[in-house]
Amino acid sequence: MEKMLKAAPNFAAQQQKLNGQEPIIKNNPALGEYQLIDDLGGLMHGTYLQATNSESHAKDRSLVSRNSMSETASLVNYRAATDFSGYGHLKNNTETTKSVEVVYMLPIFEGKQGTAQVVLDGARINEFDGLEYKDEKGNVIPGFDITYSYQGHEGEYSTIDTLKQRDDFSWEKVTAIMVFGSLLPNSSYRVEFPFKITNLENINTQEQFNLNEYAFYDLTVNKHTTSQLNFRLSTPVFAHDAYQNIPFMALSRTEDDDEVFSEDVQAIMPTLGEVPYAISNFNDEVSFEIDGDNVMWQGGQYFFKLAAIQSAIQEKGFSVDVDKTGRKLMRAAAFMVQPTYLDFENFDFIPYIVIHQLLITKSFTLKAEAKDDWNSFGGIEKVCGLSSTNEELPVSPEQTFIVDDSELVDATPGDYNVIIGYFLNGSEGNDMLITSPAKVRMVENK
Repeated sequence: MEKMLKAAPNFAAQQQKLNGQEPIIKNNPALGEYQLIDDLGGLMHGTYLQATNSESHAKDRSLVSRNSMSETASLVNYRAATDFSGYGHLKNNTETTKSVEVVYMLPIFEGKQGTAQVVLDGARINEFDGLEYKDEKGNVIPGFDITYSYQGHEGEYSTIDTLKQRDDFSWEKVTAIMVFGSLLPNSSYRVEFPFKITNLENINTQEQFNLNEYAFYDLTVNKHTTSQLNFRLSTPVFAHDAYQNIPFMALSRTEDDDEVFSEDVQAIMPTLGEVPYAISNFNDEVSFEIDGDNVMWQGGQYFFKLAAIQSAIQEKGFSVDVDKTGRKLMRAAAFMVQPTYLDFENFDFIPYIVIHQLLITKSFTLKAEAKDDWNSFGGIEKVCGLSSTNEELPVSPEQTFIVDDSELVDATPGDYNVIIGYFLNGSEGNDMLITSPAKVRMVENK
């Protein structure tokens, strides 16, 4: 284990490099392109995120919220994000003035003390005027009333003057913003919510944050809509290109714990570059048939095909897991970077794989007169099958057979190699044939 860790690239340096190369906001490609929603007869609307990369200074934007969005739309690199903001955006593409009333629910949530939260950053808000609506050129649009809802008083909205009179006033405790006003023909507005992330050390990338929009547009005919933007805080942790020469870590699963196999077993394990892989940053499903991510973000999963690992270990008496039928190998496994309290300074990406030592052979002696009529029983020390839950099951040595004894054809007294094998769980597929070499000492009949 220590030898493998020393051979791995410097993880902290790799991650710092990724923080400068990867986008600051990574969008879910399954959800399409960035665009405002246009479902209200010329009124286009939506919420989105924007941030600047502190190292590359590149600015990235999330996808726009959708009605009842159930998937994570974007990942935000919390370790490199600066000027992190949410936006509400509305365009009036009609020839008439539209009355609007919109409530934006901010992604603050109630959690245990010390939990990471996304809250308003008071240092970036005008102390006297609060938030302002602006056009796409950055000019303030007059005529919009802006009120705020406060933690513990959700549903009640106060003006900035009333809000500041509270003894416990803090922008971090604002949970929603409501606006009322009129949007002129062929005009648009944007309102910026300057965000900051609290308790960075307690980031859990499985936590989903929501920026919601509830809106009545053109109040005279009572048109209304909702949209939701789901996102996660994350950070890039692994680029496959940098680790192609690192072998998989072979583990033996016991009732109490997982143990690392000995160095001679590790030596037969294939490297990451030799095994087909796919990276999924947004969900549990993955396709090996299409080009995917090369970089995995914290909370993502690294999938790899087990058949390629099986072909490297099955001739040494080992097997990877089988599927629930027990008749085939499990197609793929996943390695996930634990997202909570991850110590990036002392972490190295070495995916592990649980394998099972199912066939162990031993040296045995064979009399010369018996070399044409012998069985494999004498060379078996252990032979097992696997249950549907991948627990070892006893198998009779009689199920083993001689795979290759060609060295014995013209053998004279001496030491020779033979190969003994069996079909795992009786399933006669190439990848289910488990074999192991055994030493045979041929002796004179006497």
